[in-house]
Amino acid sequence: MNFEIDTQRICKELESTDRRLKTNVLAELRDQCENASDQYMTTNKTAEIFDQLYLHLLKAYDDRFESVRDHAVQAVNAFLNRLPPMDFHLMNVVSTLAERMGKAETVEPSEEIRLLYIGQLNLMVCQYAKMGSVGVFRECYPMVVKILIKSIKDDYPVVQREGCSTLVNLARVAETEELRPFTESLLVALYGMLNHKHAQARITAIEAIGRLSLHMDASGEAMRRLLNEVSPLLMDTMPLVRREVGQMGILMLMQLMDRYSFFERILPLVLCCLKDESPEVLSHIHPQWLECGKQYFDENEAELSQQEISDLPVENYPANVKRPTIGCRGLVQRSLRLLQLITRETGDWKDNVRLHSLKLLYQFVLHAEAAMTAKFFEIYGDLAHACVDPVAEVNAEAAKVADLMGRLLMYEAWIDHGFDGLERNARESYMRCFYHMFTASLGGTYSQLLKLAKLLRSTDYSHTLKPGFQLYILKLLDTIVDKSLKVNASQEELEDLYESVYVSGVKVMSLCYSLNSNGNEDVNLGELLIERIVELEQSSLAKIHERWFHLALKDVENLDAALEDNAEPVMLLDGLINMCHLRATYMTDLISKVKLVFEHCCDSAQVKIFGSLSVATLFWSKTMDVERERSTQILSEFISQIVEPYLTWKAGSNAEAMRSLAMATLCALAQGAEDEAVEVLPSLAKHMPSLLEDRNVTTRHYAIKAVIYFRQMSVEDLKPLAYATMQRMDDPSAGIRILAALAVGKLKPKFSDSEKEAEHEKEVWDVFVTRAMDLLLLYHESPEKDIKAAVEVTLRVLAQSHPVAWEDRYKRASAMAQNKDQLNELYKRLTLKDVPDPEASTAS
Repeated sequence: MNFEIDTQRICKELESTDRRLKTNVLAELRDQCENASDQYMTTNKTAEIFDQLYLHLLKAYDDRFESVRDHAVQAVNAFLNRLPPMDFHLMNVVSTLAERMGKAETVEPSEEIRLLYIGQLNLMVCQYAKMGSVGVFRECYPMVVKILIKSIKDDYPVVQREGCSTLVNLARVAETEELRPFTESLLVALYGMLNHKHAQARITAIEAIGRLSLHMDASGEAMRRLLNEVSPLLMDTMPLVRREVGQMGILMLMQLMDRYSFFERILPLVLCCLKDESPEVLSHIHPQWLECGKQYFDENEAELSQQEISDLPVENYPANVKRPTIGCRGLVQRSLRLLQLITRETGDWKDNVRLHSLKLLYQFVLHAEAAMTAKFFEIYGDLAHACVDPVAEVNAEAAKVADLMGRLLMYEAWIDHGFDGLERNARESYMRCFYHMFTASLGGTYSQLLKLAKLLRSTDYSHTLKPGFQLYILKLLDTIVDKSLKVNASQEELEDLYESVYVSGVKVMSLCYSLNSNGNEDVNLGELLIERIVELEQSSLAKIHERWFHLALKDVENLDAALEDNAEPVMLLDGLINMCHLRATYMTDLISKVKLVFEHCCDSAQVKIFGSLSVATLFWSKTMDVERERSTQILSEFISQIVEPYLTWKAGSNAEAMRSLAMATLCALAQGAEDEAVEVLPSLAKHMPSLLEDRNVTTRHYAIKAVIYFRQMSVEDLKPLAYATMQRMDDPSAGIRILAALAVGKLKPKFSDSEKEAEHEKEVWDVFVTRAMDLLLLYHESPEKDIKAAVEVTLRVLAQSHPVAWEDRYKRASAMAQNKDQLNELYKRLTLKDVPDPEASTAS
């Protein structure tokens, strides 16, 4: 179609007050301009028509009707697509846009029109850039910048994003000298968008900041502020935002004029993305990071090519991790000054900041490799603190960093600093960090292993009550054993090493047990450690305990004080007794330690230790691997010094508890050392009657259970015990009544070798049996099923051993029995010829 436009008619109609007329003529003008053929629409003719219309068109930008303003902008856009890049046209349009959108107050109320305004500015930037005439913008930069700032601060997110896109397009083609004076004001406006609730708005703002950074003056604080403003977005919840930050870092690394001065500040923007959990971030940034490394290598080829020749593979490189290129490594290795700042952030109060800094540190270690060894002492403390972070994800990341450092840093250079940190700081934090590094490393000489084992054996470490600390001590001891298999050392030297490992391990394991007697992971780990030492020593667990346990027992100190049951020395002694029990080689030392507790420590501590002893004595026959005579001697000494002093009655609640535990220990000894007890227990018979009548039901319970183990005693010695036992059938406790009824039938005296004396003794014992039968028959009428069953078991035994007395007692009871049928049935069951074995019945 011909490009014939009646400019006079258009101008006249645009001066009208009729909204419909103006919108129609503007729409018609736009259509004519867009649809005109290039043959008729020459550049000169387009410029001539626009010169006649531009005043009326731009005046319509201020029309009171929104639709008129809308059509006016679109009509001008149609002309701008055809017009050549002329200062005159640019200044007219930009000045009008500045009037509508470049002031502090909001002149244009419509969001959609403001979007058209900034879109028109973007169109001009793109058109003029395409035609190679961006230079014409230099005269109107102040107005353009005002428009851009206003759009960036707009309340409408779409307008903000369009403003950022316009700025990006301008920054791509602008001359740095012309744009630099305005960069600071533009950046300040963009910083306000970094916290925008829309992710897309944050992304466009970051892109604009990245492009603008290439034009700014980096000599002052501006660059530092820029990086400080953008860096927090590396922890943004949206992956695309984090990716854009990395993209900005790539852009600056490759195109910033003064990039070498700012490598150490720019690198975190990229390195954090290399450890990002989102694949779309990593896959986008990693190839570009390789390009950065290639560019750096090309720029420093003389230096890096020499380094490349001697660049050998790392022997202990982590699995499933690809080694960075030499260019990428060189980039990081020249920027290690930033490490202290990164590690300082590992102690930040925000969880995500701590996690982010550790991920960044991981990348620094991965790229810096051995070059970072010199920085180890500076970051050791901060990394150690991060290893015990209360947030599991954070301390797990810290462990990964420590593991990587152990693999890549020069072992000979950091190990002494590592030992020094452990010696100065006996804390879980340093222990965890050192453990991860030492375990991952390939180093470890015999002298270093022995030094470490002795350090862990010290009270600062092996006597800790912190569960986490205990776990890592055991893990480190396990690592020492692993590394001992690879060192050059004699058998005697290895035995010295394993001795220290055993003592440390058994003490830690004992404290773990005492803290949690139900068992836990630490105790299991400790047991596995001891089993490994047993295997390496080609011995048995019992032999190892007998050989080295006394060394652990020596380390139990300060028992001569008023300690509670939760004090470390008491808990250590308690755990050692429970874990290793009682053995001949250290019995004397153990008795002296226990006596110290009973003399000086508080009531709760005494009760705790006595309770553990009572349990340990159950295993006497298994743990006392000595001759019978020697075992009996030790048992006699143990009872006389530890148990017997507390069997006598004393006033007070603690004395009552100790008496009950002493009786429990005696009962356990009678079961655990049954053969030896036959010789030792008779000397304690004098205490039993009072113990059987003790006010404490627990004491009476253990006393009645222990009575049956008093064997090989004369009638005279057993008689008081027998009558006291018989009286317990009247005990208020049903359980004790049942035990007493069973015990009466198991008491068997040893009669004299002299016939005359033996006859007298049998008469005396028969009297006891007769009374016992009477009482048992009386209790057989009880409604309690359990007591009736116990009575029947005992009567069966007595009826077999004393049939005459049984017949007599039955007849006597029959005359007085309330339920004769029940008694007759009992008599028939007990007087059968084929009576079952009473011992079997008792056992059942």
